[in-house]
Parts: sequence; C-alpha cells; structure tokens
Amino acid sequence: MVTWFLSIMKSRSERHARVAPAKFPPWRQPALIAAIVIAVAVVYLPALHGDFVWDDFLLITGNPLLQNFSGLLEIWSGGRTADYFPLTNTVFWIEHHLFGASPTGYHVVNILLQIANALLVWRLLKLLNIPGAWLAGLIFGIHPVHVASVAWISELKNLLAMFLALLSVLYFLDSRGRDGPPGRPSDSARPAVAPYRYTASLVFFALALLSKTQVVFLPVVLLLCAWWRGFGVPPSGGQSAVHLPRPRKRGTPSVRTLPFFLLAIVLGLVTLWFQSRGIGEEEIVIGALPRRFANAAIAIWWYAGHLFVPVRLMAIYPNWRFDPPLVFEWLPLIALIGVLTALWHWRNRETRGAFFAVACFVVALLPVLGLVRMAYVRSGALVADHLQYFADVPLLALFCAGVAYTWNQRQRAAKFATATFVTLLVGAMGTYASGRTEVYRNEETLWQDNLSKNPDAWQAHIMMAQRRFKQERYAEAASHAGRAAELKPELADIHNQLGLAYCRLERFEEGIAEYRKALQLKEAKPATARSAGVAKIRANLANALAITANHLSESGLPVPEEATRRYGEAIRQYEEALELNPQQPAIHRNLGMLLAQLGRYDEAIPHLRATLQMVPNEPAARETLEAIEATRR
Repeated sequence: MVTWFLSIMKSRSERHARVAPAKFPPWRQPALIAAIVIAVAVVYLPALHGDFVWDDFLLITGNPLLQNFSGLLEIWSGGRTADYFPLTNTVFWIEHHLFGASPTGYHVVNILLQIANALLVWRLLKLLNIPGAWLAGLIFGIHPVHVASVAWISELKNLLAMFLALLSVLYFLDSRGRDGPPGRPSDSARPAVAPYRYTASLVFFALALLSKTQVVFLPVVLLLCAWWRGFGVPPSGGQSAVHLPRPRKRGTPSVRTLPFFLLAIVLGLVTLWFQSRGIGEEEIVIGALPRRFANAAIAIWWYAGHLFVPVRLMAIYPNWRFDPPLVFEWLPLIALIGVLTALWHWRNRETRGAFFAVACFVVALLPVLGLVRMAYVRSGALVADHLQYFADVPLLALFCAGVAYTWNQRQRAAKFATATFVTLLVGAMGTYASGRTEVYRNEETLWQDNLSKNPDAWQAHIMMAQRRFKQERYAEAASHAGRAAELKPELADIHNQLGLAYCRLERFEEGIAEYRKALQLKEAKPATARSAGVAKIRANLANALAITANHLSESGLPVPEEATRRYGEAIRQYEEALELNPQQPAIHRNLGMLLAQLGRYDEAIPHLRATLQMVPNEPAARETLEAIEATRR
C-alpha cells in the first residue's frame, strides 16, 4: 500500500503545478507518508481491543445475509436491507467470512481505510495547489470527530465511500491530461479529456454511491474544484481562469459532470425509497419547511464549530427543536448567506479560496441537514459526528492553508510560534481522539459516556436496558427502559423491553400493561400490524398471562374465573402469534405445555411435536409429550 501511495503522490505533479516545485531530499516524501501512517495507527490502536457496538449487531453479528452466498445475492437485490449500500454490505460479507465473530479484523480494515483516506486528502489538496496539504491530511486522520467513523465498525460505509470518492475526484481532475495509468509517458497528441481517467472517475463515484449514498453531493464539488483550478482556460492565457468568461463547449466541466449528476439522482432516489420503506409509519418529526431551513443553517454552524472546537463529543446529541422557528433562529441562516455572498463578491480579493472551502463544506452537508425525512433523525438530534466526515476536508484545508501562510513568513518568531501551535494542536487532537476511541470499546463504555453528557438520549437508555437485561440486572434494566419509554412513548419495542424487565422482577401486572401498550402501538399501523415483532410481543404477553393465571390458581383465593379467563387469553395470544410466525419452536412449546397443563392433550400434542421437529432435543417439550403418551397406555 505504501508503494502504491508513493506512486500516486509522485505521479503527474509537474503537469498540474502552477509553480516549479522546490527540490527536497528523496527521503522527505516517504517520511511524511510514514508520519501520517504512524500517527493514525497510534491514535486508533485502542480500537483493536474494541467490541461490536450499537448497529454492529444488526448489520454484522446478527445479520443473516452475511451467512452464505444467497445472502450476498439478497444484499445486491435489496430485498431485506434497510438501506441500499450493497458494496459496504459486500465488504461486511467478506469480513464475516474472514474474521467471523472477532471484531479485531473489522477494526484493522477501518483503520487502514482511515490511513488511506488521510493520504488521499493530502494528495488531493496538493493537486489543487493548496498550501498545508500534508498537515490537513494528518489532522483529518487523527481528528477526534472522526473517531465515530473509524472506531465504530458499522461506519465502514463512511470510510469506504470517502476512499472511493477521493479517488473519483483525483481521477476527474487528472482526466484532462494524458490517458493511461499513472506513470505512463505523456504524448502531446493525446486528447484534452483522457477517457481512461474520466471513466475511472465515474466508476469510482458509482462505487462510492453504492457504499454510502451521502456522497451524492460530489458532482457539485467536482464543478467547484474545476472552477478553483480554472478549467477551460488555456494555460498560456495571461489571466487567471477566474477572471475570464468561459464559453460552454464539449469537454467543459458542466458537460463532463452530467453522468455524475445522473448517477447521483438515480441512486439518491433509490436511497429515499429504501429509507421510506425502512421507516414505514414510524413518526420521525423534522418540522415544517421553515423549521427545516432554519435547522439546516444551525446544523452547518454546529458542524463547523465542532470541527474547530471538538469538545463534549458523544454518540447521540441532545434533541433539537422542530416547532416553528422563532425570529432569532433565522440569524444563522442569514449569517450563512451573508458569509457566502461576501466571499463570492470579493472572490478576486483574496477570498476565492475561502469561498471555495465554505461552499464545498456546505454542499457536502446538504444530504444530512434534515431537509427530507431520514432514519438518522429518529434519535431526535439532527447532528452526529459521523455525518460530517465527508464535509470536514475543505475547512481543514482552509485552516491549514492559513497555518502554511503564517509559517512562510520570514520572521523567525512567527515560525517558532507556528511550529509550537501545530505541535500542541496535533498532540491534543491525537490524545483526545485516542481517548474517544476508548469510549467505543464496548456498549458499556459507549452508553455510559453518552448518558453522562446527554441523560435524555432514549436510544442510549434502551441499549443500556437491553445490556442490563442480558446481565440479569433487571431493576436497572427496568429503570433504563422506563426512562426510554418516557422519552419515546410511541415506540412499541421500548414498551416490550420494559414489560420483559417488569416480568423478570415479578411485577407481572405492570409487565402485562406494557405488553398491551406495545401491541396497541404495533397494531395501530398497517405496516407493522402483522409483523414478526407483533408475534414476539403476543408470545411475551401470553407467557405473562399464563404465569399470573398459575399464581391465581395456586393461591387458594376464590378467583378461578379470573385464572380461567387468563388461561384462555394466553392460549389465544399464542395462537395468534403462531399465525404470524409459525416457525417459532418456543411458542409451540409454551402453547403445548399450557394445553397439556389444562388437560387438553389432543390440542397439545401437535404443538409439542412441531417443537421437536424444529428442535429435536428440546427437553421440556419431549418430557411433556412423553408424559401425555404415558397416560394413554
């Protein structure tokens, strides 16, 4: 990999340089590459001891599509996936067959991709003749905000899409020169637009979209990059390309990006359809159109602030407002428009680079600003660290260009101050990023950190409830699930989890009430009324009803009618659950045992036999069936 990056870094630099490059020792570039590689590797070293967290269980360890080749076909057909990211899921499929249930291999792949992306950021900024390109690549590699994209295995989609998108931009910008692979000797007779590199750029963009569709913004960034480099003006022209009007013609950036826009539109619409299918009838509030625009501007400033001052980072941020915006909430949008207008107006007076950076930053964030209903807003927060991963490069480039300008001043004091500042900055960022990587070690560290900073994160509470339930710490599980139900009362699965915790604490009446709430919420929506989730809730309710009926029958109190009623309802709930999901052995077993307990042997036998067909060594079903058969001899 290092050899490949060396060849990329060295190739074609003279053809795109506006000034003659200074001569440096031959070891300089390998040393700079090694510095980025080592820095990123050291910062993310704690990730190698990390476990699967959050969506990793859904996408990897519990994903049936990763088990066999037919699953791989389903990944590409999109029949059972929440999003259409088939390339990312294919990589997960390969990783699953290579690493199995060991998270270390998955983390190694993520870290290698982050190293590659940092080097490619350096290469791209160097190609764009932006000072401080190496420092920007280094900071991108170790920035604390990017920990969520590297230490969280599920965010392979960010890393992979970024890697492919950067290659797409590099090949696009280089496609107006010689055709052929890097390093091939040039030929003055070659066409102005090199089809080999242009085609490679288009293919890389398509692959990036198939990794994560958030990169739909890339065609606009390609136009901005072309504008920045002055495409369409002969290099012999006496003026900068920015000052000259350029006629539209074959081969100009606007024409050459049309296939990119077409790909972005098609796969963007595909993603919206998948998101709509996955969300179903779940209520995800994003507000009316005025609130969306106001929130979008607030989010842009928020992301810029977290890029330059990355403090109190967390997996899930506090809820945003989605009611009609107040007057002062329009100020961020007004300020943003004012900044862009001013930078464009004075673009020929040293603000061209700033406009380029800010415009790219805003464009890269557009897909994740809450302008359309997307699943990531279900947490109640419009922002997340991993959502700004693609957008950070231009502002980092602008910052590092300023650092490079200060460094190039002749005053020795300025150089010393700059070197000290950069050293302290890189050290602080690396230290904080390494600490954030430790937070992603496991579910416990991740959600405890989140709740310490945002105690009202309902997703954190429900994840902790599930963890405590598995640890048999049922009182804590009930506490977390109860808080999640207060924060997100419309989600049936939270009430189901709370019901499970209550029943383990033998608070059966409260558990039954929660199961009924969960059923009511599920059945109120046609999309979920006949789902496997409803079968699970009905089975849980039936279990609780059967247990309480047993208690009533054993208590000696004169309430046999209530016990009989509960037995009857339990049987009906089991039967309705089996109608929805007939291949559940546990439901067949519990129903068969209850019917046998009530002396309804003829009805019990088919369910017990069905259990043993699916689970031949199920002891409770076998013992009950043998007991029934013994009574009939």
